[in-house]
Amino acid sequence: MIELNEIKNFDLLPFSNNKSSSNKFNSINQNVLIDVEKEILRVVKSCEAILIHECEEIKDFKGRDVDSFYISKEKLLKLDEKDLILHQREEGSFRFLLNHKKTIGFINIDIEDVNIFFNKKKFNKEKFNSAAECKKTGLKHYDLKTLIFYKIIKYFSFGVIHSYEQLFKLKNILNKLNKDDLQYILNLTSKYLKSEHKWIKFLIVSDFLTYENDQSVKKFWINKRKIRQSKRKVYAGKLNLKNLFKTKKFLYAFFFGKSAKWNLDHKPLPAIAIIGNDGSGKTTSINHIIKNFSKMDPAHISMRPDTPLIPLVRVFRKVLKKIINFSIIRNFYPLKFFLSLIGQSVDLFDRYLKYKVGMAWADSGYGITIFERYITDKIRGEFPNKKNRFLPLEQFFPFPDGFIYLDVSPEVSIKRKINEDHTLEEMISKRKNYLSLLSEFSETINISSDRKFEETIKDIKNYIFDLSVKKRERLKTGAKIKRCIWSKNLNRVLVGEKTKRFQKDSFI
Repeated sequence: MIELNEIKNFDLLPFSNNKSSSNKFNSINQNVLIDVEKEILRVVKSCEAILIHECEEIKDFKGRDVDSFYISKEKLLKLDEKDLILHQREEGSFRFLLNHKKTIGFINIDIEDVNIFFNKKKFNKEKFNSAAECKKTGLKHYDLKTLIFYKIIKYFSFGVIHSYEQLFKLKNILNKLNKDDLQYILNLTSKYLKSEHKWIKFLIVSDFLTYENDQSVKKFWINKRKIRQSKRKVYAGKLNLKNLFKTKKFLYAFFFGKSAKWNLDHKPLPAIAIIGNDGSGKTTSINHIIKNFSKMDPAHISMRPDTPLIPLVRVFRKVLKKIINFSIIRNFYPLKFFLSLIGQSVDLFDRYLKYKVGMAWADSGYGITIFERYITDKIRGEFPNKKNRFLPLEQFFPFPDGFIYLDVSPEVSIKRKINEDHTLEEMISKRKNYLSLLSEFSETINISSDRKFEETIKDIKNYIFDLSVKKRERLKTGAKIKRCIWSKNLNRVLVGEKTKRFQKDSFI
């Protein structure tokens, strides 16, 4: 989870002294853009949206997304989504994700209500109606000066900006305008963006290197980014619960879960658990998703018991572990088991709260959820329990929408986790137990250990898209959300010694 003070660097990505990385950060995948061009045309036309791009070939679009405005969302909600991901990020703000199944790429189309973006309805309607169809795209575009004005609002008023490169490009466009068009824009910013107007003029008249290194300019952008950051619900995979618990959709999803009754046009997103033995690449894959799939607004939730949601649980665990290790308690099994049961129950309750948060994030449609270190690591080797049918307690824990299992050979596990002191026999039994457990789950994919990293990411991405469609289509039929189901095999034979299957951070 996240608090605002954890995000310390609010400055824009530098440009003048770091042009290569800035350009890479702000570039759209041109090859993917070309391949999904027809789908971009279909979506934007069907939604009757206006592109916020200069009139040029789609393959030449710059920036990180395809941006557009709409006036009425009636057409947008009636779009045949096919295998798209569509989610409503905020009121009036929609996002389409177009998958490119053959690569790790996808294209993001933001379609926003222009009246929320700029609350002058008469002005917006006039500009919307006067937008002309571009011969290069066949889509409607604003005229250049209107386009620039809206872009200035986006940057200077809302703080929706990532790098100084974006400002450098804006400055070049502004400086190439004729005197009348430039004055028209300055008149509008003077009227509607009074507190930002001087910073806009400063960008126009100053040398860009001077502008980027000016401390007052840096302070302006840092403040803008802080304000925007304070309103975020998720950032870099971490959720801001303070903001989330102010939203009706999240609260509804949190308390009612899969029993919630959503409207037929609601757009939920999937919550998945990425599981596998040590060394399978779970953390590496998740880090890649958080960094490169940010347009899916991923929430990363670690189910490790030593990273609790409730801060006091961490202290409680440490104290209880010490108490259990006292010789008088360690040697008195009934008392040791009772205290261990309390510890395990507290762990499970905290993880249940994390589960509820993660599922509510996905069910409400705000973004995808990626669970790491799910309870399968324990039930893999400790269920069924022949001595006590109620252990492990994790067998009663609810499941997400689907599981992604990353396979890894025992030899590779040992090599990658050389400091974990795993034995070959231990990793062989853990792998066999995982594979037998997975056969009992209704919604999983198994990614082979011989897949290259890029292929693994592609498989994960495609599964997220497929699961999103399944979840959305189920709601369209009027049915409730359905999670992954575990058909328990009480006769399943566990492989390996019990001590080799036991989870080190577990109480029981």
